[in-house]
Amino acid sequence: MLTIFGYLICIGVMVGSVAAVALSLYLVDVTAQDGDVLNLHNRELSFTSVLYYQDVTTGEYHEYQRLDGTENRIWVDLEDIPQHVQDAYIAVEDKDFYEHHGVDVVATVAAMINEYTPIKLFSSKRGASTITQQLVKNLTNDNEGNGIAGAFRKVREIFRAFVLEKQYTKEEILEAYLNTLRLSYDWAGVQAGANNYFGKDVSELTIAEAASLAGITKNPSVYNPYTNPENNLDRRNDILYFMHEQGRITTEQYEAALAEELVLDKRISEKSSVNSYFTDMVIDQVIEDLMAEYNITRAVATDAIYNDGLKIYTTVNPDVQTAMEEELLNAQRSNGTYLFPIKENTYTRNGEKLTQTPQAAMVSVDYEGRIVGVVGGLGEKTTNRVLNRAVDAQRQTGSTMKPIGAYALALDYHYLNYSYPLYDDYCWMEEDPEDPEKEIEWPRNYSRTYSKVDVPMVHAIKKSLNTCAIWSLRMVTPSASYDFVKNTLHVTSLVDNDIGYAQMGLGAMTYGISPLEMAAAYAIFGNGGKYTTPYCYTTVEDANGEVLLESKVTTVQAISEETAYIMNRALKQVLVDGTGAGLATERMDSAGKTGTTSDDKDHWFIGVTPYYSTAVWWGYDEPATLSVSYSTHPPTTAWRNVMNKAQKNLPLKSFDVPSDIQVIEFCKESGNLANGNCPGREQGYYTADNMPGYCSRH
Repeated sequence: MLTIFGYLICIGVMVGSVAAVALSLYLVDVTAQDGDVLNLHNRELSFTSVLYYQDVTTGEYHEYQRLDGTENRIWVDLEDIPQHVQDAYIAVEDKDFYEHHGVDVVATVAAMINEYTPIKLFSSKRGASTITQQLVKNLTNDNEGNGIAGAFRKVREIFRAFVLEKQYTKEEILEAYLNTLRLSYDWAGVQAGANNYFGKDVSELTIAEAASLAGITKNPSVYNPYTNPENNLDRRNDILYFMHEQGRITTEQYEAALAEELVLDKRISEKSSVNSYFTDMVIDQVIEDLMAEYNITRAVATDAIYNDGLKIYTTVNPDVQTAMEEELLNAQRSNGTYLFPIKENTYTRNGEKLTQTPQAAMVSVDYEGRIVGVVGGLGEKTTNRVLNRAVDAQRQTGSTMKPIGAYALALDYHYLNYSYPLYDDYCWMEEDPEDPEKEIEWPRNYSRTYSKVDVPMVHAIKKSLNTCAIWSLRMVTPSASYDFVKNTLHVTSLVDNDIGYAQMGLGAMTYGISPLEMAAAYAIFGNGGKYTTPYCYTTVEDANGEVLLESKVTTVQAISEETAYIMNRALKQVLVDGTGAGLATERMDSAGKTGTTSDDKDHWFIGVTPYYSTAVWWGYDEPATLSVSYSTHPPTTAWRNVMNKAQKNLPLKSFDVPSDIQVIEFCKESGNLANGNCPGREQGYYTADNMPGYCSRH
């Protein structure tokens, strides 16, 4: 018997040794990649990226929008998580967290006996996972089921828990746990939970709210306070009892928390998943910049946007953005009409008949180059990352080309002044495009008539006379204009075929220009002649606060400060008694230019105020005549309405007046300075070195 017993002991030792070696080899193999997975400092997890905006009054940044990818997760340091939030989780999940070394051995052995032997120590299945073990599960997603597979999963989990406890402090483990625990199918971490359930930062949670949040983790569907508030309330009260019993809260705190009503904030959870056009623009730009800066693929850059917890500091002004979105929803007005008339147009593409309705776009930049608002379509936005007409669509600009293509340079070169007389008549004969055997007068005014008299430059601008614009362009030449618009105002869509009178003077370009580039170009008339490259974000940081991207912004003096102001005053007249008469903004000084292309296929207005330069376009995606009637010019009216809303709380401000600007009356017939005999006079703006003589006609 002793010999047999000795053999059995030896066999047991050998089997045990083999099993131990096999288990060791198994654990070494299955945990070979754990160096990356369980690296708490690396945090290779899915985190929510957040877009921020800057409050113009305080300069502080606030959350604008979240970009939820695989999970909604916002990392927060342990020192910023209130003690009662930490205590709520420790009380219910692992009251001995600070005493054990990663595993509660007694509870684990008891749970294994209950699970794998006929001996039932508990009436039901009971877990024994510590917070460290739960963190392992969160990081590895190792969730094998019951039976042998479950047993091996538990062995892996225990081994990994011991490893974690040797490598990291309790505080580091608790911080990682509180940032990875599950609170819904795609919400993870206490910050996302506080935001989405209570509309608060985690630092603002009450004791009762902390207990409510801790109660969700056991089963996020059963204890979800939105769908099962009674279950959540019962579990919250249990957790409050545990906290009180363990001495983590006082009796007064316990009783007050029990009495606290469960109040949820559904604003974030019910918020539309459809991004604003501004958010779409930022996403696209950051992806492009990440690809260029780090030589990565589009797929990798896109994944970073949605899953790497980026902090993107944008330039959006919510007041401007909201006003634009409300205006371009194009809601039916009280009289039953729409600001932008809706009329279907049928066209044929590849033999198929298609129907379209008019579209519109609007974009604003401030004088630092910040894009403060953008809407790329008319009506409700229903999907993400669709065509953003304000940024990506290039359209013929019509008469809005005249100030930047014809007049600004001529004025800057002193070929013109504010009231310089330009003759309103055709410039030459051209081949008739409809009948090559005939010639027609060119250019034609919109009215198809010519006054055949001298017209002061300011009047030519406010009446939008094509003839005078071409006379002005002849002074500077199309090639000089092309160089100015392309290389100084950075209009990227121009090509060599655009070096021509119709293109640079009347906006009949090969591809057209985007509303964004037109708004940036017109900013020189409100910013003392300075051009600044437009941008939609300032910096992009990773989840650890390291700067990944920073917008490169350049500013150049495109035209003189005096030229910019004189053009500004001329464009103001468009809104006084010109093509945009009666549509100036309410509180702020303003100026701008309307534009219409051939056959009414594109309608524009580009306006400047002391705060913003804004472009508005209206037309069909597939160019077609806008054969609609309206009582007030839609793009100009939309601009005025948006500016009135966006600027209503801003301090009153005027355009800066250069010190050497002289305001003198001119004769409305001759364009020269008025004398006592001139019957019609008007105020003009000049500099001493570019002043007309006195009128000799009267």
